[in-house]
Amino acid sequence: MAINFVCHFAASIPGSFYLRTLVVGLVLISVVRSGVPKIQPFSFPEELSFGKSVRGLCSVEIPTKSLRFNWKKDGEIIKPNNNLRISYSEGYSVLEISSVTLNDVGNYTCEVESPLGSTRFSSPLILKFPPVWKQKPTNKTVVKGDNVIVNCAAIGFPLPVVVWFRKKEDSWQELKYLTNAEQNENGSLVIRNAGYSESGEYKCVVRNSVGDQLSKIIFLKVYVPARFEEKFGVVTAQKGESARLQCDAQGDQPLSVTWSNSSNTLSKTSGSGYEIFETLTPKGINSELIIRETLPQDGAIYSCLAENEHGRDERKVKLLIQEVPSPPPGVSVREVWTRSSSITWLVPYSGNSPISNYIVQYWRDHKGTRRLNEKTVPSSQTFAMIKNLRPGTSYIVTITAENSVGKSLPSDPAMLTTGEEEPDAPPMDISVHAKGTNTITVTWKAPPRENWNGQLEGYYVGYRVIDLSETYSYETEQFSPSLEHDHFLTNLMKGTKYGIIVKAFNAAGTGPPTQEILVSTLDGDLPASPKLYVQSTTRSTVTLKWNVDSPSHASVTGYTVQYRRESGRWHQATAVPSENDYYTVTGLQDETAYEFYVTAANKYGAGDPSEIITVITGDIDSGFASSLSGQRGHGYMDLAIIVPVAAAVAAVGVVVAVSCVWQRKIRLRHRLERAMSERTYTPYAGIPVGQVTVGQRFPDMDKTWPPGHSDNNPPLSNPDPYSAVPPRVQNGDLRKASSTQEMRTYFAQDARIQGLSGSKQDVRQIRNSQYSNSLK
Repeated sequence: MAINFVCHFAASIPGSFYLRTLVVGLVLISVVRSGVPKIQPFSFPEELSFGKSVRGLCSVEIPTKSLRFNWKKDGEIIKPNNNLRISYSEGYSVLEISSVTLNDVGNYTCEVESPLGSTRFSSPLILKFPPVWKQKPTNKTVVKGDNVIVNCAAIGFPLPVVVWFRKKEDSWQELKYLTNAEQNENGSLVIRNAGYSESGEYKCVVRNSVGDQLSKIIFLKVYVPARFEEKFGVVTAQKGESARLQCDAQGDQPLSVTWSNSSNTLSKTSGSGYEIFETLTPKGINSELIIRETLPQDGAIYSCLAENEHGRDERKVKLLIQEVPSPPPGVSVREVWTRSSSITWLVPYSGNSPISNYIVQYWRDHKGTRRLNEKTVPSSQTFAMIKNLRPGTSYIVTITAENSVGKSLPSDPAMLTTGEEEPDAPPMDISVHAKGTNTITVTWKAPPRENWNGQLEGYYVGYRVIDLSETYSYETEQFSPSLEHDHFLTNLMKGTKYGIIVKAFNAAGTGPPTQEILVSTLDGDLPASPKLYVQSTTRSTVTLKWNVDSPSHASVTGYTVQYRRESGRWHQATAVPSENDYYTVTGLQDETAYEFYVTAANKYGAGDPSEIITVITGDIDSGFASSLSGQRGHGYMDLAIIVPVAAAVAAVGVVVAVSCVWQRKIRLRHRLERAMSERTYTPYAGIPVGQVTVGQRFPDMDKTWPPGHSDNNPPLSNPDPYSAVPPRVQNGDLRKASSTQEMRTYFAQDARIQGLSGSKQDVRQIRNSQYSNSLK
């Protein structure tokens, strides 16, 4: 009927279909809501106790037919039982609990359904009672490091409050003041990463406003198994020093610690270079392994094993023996220039201590005292640039590594030779002298060795005519290792002034010239070369005789006698006046070979020397000596008589003698060439040298006078050694002088002959044959 009314009402509304439909919907909703039954509020008594009965009435305000009632507890449909009954009637329903228990406490809901809709109403049933254990806390045993949860739960109304306490020094402290423990919302005690200090007594207290509180004390035991907080360690010790290795083990007693090395257990009673000490600590044991004097082989990984009844743990300690680094390997020269070079090497073994730097050491490769140079390079680089080197010089380079312990041994040496540059200094001590009308001798010394800038190959001797030429003509003198060098300029113009310079050169170029020195050639001729003979010998003297077959003989102002032991230094015997043609050299050693020559001088200077003759001291008569010397006349025996006699007596001996003569000629020729290569010349003392514009240069002489001279008969102040005398002029050209000039050799009595025992008897047996074949 209500629906018919609504339809007629909607039809009477003017407007569109949509508007009429909206109006109908609103009207129906209003009608429906006004027809849904409404539950009258109900509640349970507030003061309830265990065992009492309670009823709940659920009724609607306007009872209608077709109503259905439902009861729910905490959202679940209630099923009636002996203690709970539900009754229904028209317009209401009754829930009745005969004896209230804790299980009946909850929120009760009554639902009413009708054809027009449903409705519900809820009311709690509250039972006030003191706390009752729901879950009692119990004692706990845990291992250190574990998490601990201890439950403590109770029921009651009002809802009980759970509070935890811990016993500290005979008093209970609330848990909120402790840092290592906390309480969950459900009342549980939580301890994370339990340690040995968490062991002790704990108490859980539960209370509300009804009745007495609940309390329960428990004991928490935290067992500590054997363990190490640090599982690995590193210990360093210098070689030869003591090393201390520690293992701090934690755990409940009894606790033991065992040391081992490479699967070998180390005994506490062993005396093989180590000791083990143990000390009890509040948390366990501190064990120390002490190695008294470390060696490189002690560097290893050591293990200490801790054990107790709750577990075991291991710690490893690596022992590093620090020592000086190894010598850097692979030292090599990368590049070389004239004054610098780059060096590289490889990283060596550090000696278990970081390398702090490298030291590059280098010095010149020559004999004698060496000057060590050093350059420090950081450890981050394995190369170095060496600067300020001398050109054309060999160097030795080594590398040393350094760490906190010290320096390594030097590496294997590397050799380098810088590139050559032209010499940067002129020759030293240049001296020039006019040797005749067409000849000038130039002497000098090499530049300082450090200025060679390489290996000298020779010298350029330049000369020019003063006031006629600005350009020098050069002649080359090959380098020789002798202390002093000389060169003869020949084919010059007579009585002419020349300017002389000398320059050294090597493979890279020519060095600077010396300062120009002026000198004039002579206007006169020099004396001819004397002919030298041996007059006689004794064990300590040799008497020489000579003559000068030359038109200039009358102009000779004196003679100079030079002598030396074979390959020794030349000594000037004395200055002999021009009227004498002989001289005796005294103070000689017996059975010793000596070389002699004589030079004649006039006012223009000293002439060419005589031939060099070799004499072995010993007793021999003067007649035989003169015959061997080759001199004719003066009452001495002539060699022309001895030779035919010897040839008639022993033809075979002559053939042998001739062979010996030529062999000796070859040896003496070589000796002369060597003497000429070492020549150093100084004009005869006392001869006017007004034409020479420079000071005299003299060879090094013995500081003592030659044997056989006294203060009353001193030698010339500056004698000329034979090595300073130029070769004999041939056809006016000194450079064409033959190096094969004949040299006479004289074997004195009792001379030692090579190949024999050296006794005087052996010497005398062959003396006659040797004498007869001496050189003329």
